[in-house]
Amino acid sequence: MLILARLITAFLVLAVASVVSNPDDRPRGTLGSWTSTVDEGAVNVAAEMHLGAQQSRQQSFASPSDRTDPIKRTPAPRDCGPLNRCDDFTVSLLPQATIADVASFAPAPAELVSEPAGLGVVGLPTNFIVTATEHTATGTLFDLPVTVRFSSEGVTIAPGDGSRISSGGGGRSWGELGASQFAPTDTSHTYTERGTYSASAVVHYRAEVDFGRGWRPVPGTLDVATGPHMVRVLEARGTLVERTCDEAPRGPGC
Repeated sequence: MLILARLITAFLVLAVASVVSNPDDRPRGTLGSWTSTVDEGAVNVAAEMHLGAQQSRQQSFASPSDRTDPIKRTPAPRDCGPLNRCDDFTVSLLPQATIADVASFAPAPAELVSEPAGLGVVGLPTNFIVTATEHTATGTLFDLPVTVRFSSEGVTIAPGDGSRISSGGGGRSWGELGASQFAPTDTSHTYTERGTYSASAVVHYRAEVDFGRGWRPVPGTLDVATGPHMVRVLEARGTLVERTCDEAPRGPGC
């Protein structure tokens, strides 16, 4: 009986060893302890095995971003409302030009003249005329091609004796007005003392710009001064004579 128990025990040890050494995917473990007893002719064998943790299989899958999709997907059209205007559209507006911006396009100074030509008489009107005309210039402004137009909006004349004459126009000659000599006009001035005066004037221009989309006004006015104009003012005296200067060139006052 003892021999039979030993044979059974040896068989169990071999069976457990084959389980532990098997390299397949079945659970692996170690033999902890075993016992055998003989009870009334029966052999009882007990064996304890400690199984290790089963190996886990891991399978990696490539993420969708790592895979190359041969089909290019077209995004769905955006709904930008009935006017087809989305929030990210850009509106380009023409810049607002100022008088300082267009100063480089300014017209040349106008000419100031008077009648009688460069002369005046104390107590009688001297008529001043400023020859200011419309001026147009082209160039570049804000990196855009532009046309600038200047029109006279009025003049201020300084006769040279401290007074000022303001007029909406540049004045007209006596002949253009159909007036007699020494008649008062909107741009005439009467000197009270004889002498030589340096007269001048300032022309007030309004400006407009055109970037190819029509004329746009420029706020304010541009002042362009004329050059000086010398006026010699004489004093007139009346004398009773017998004959005219043509008849008597050496007569009084001739």
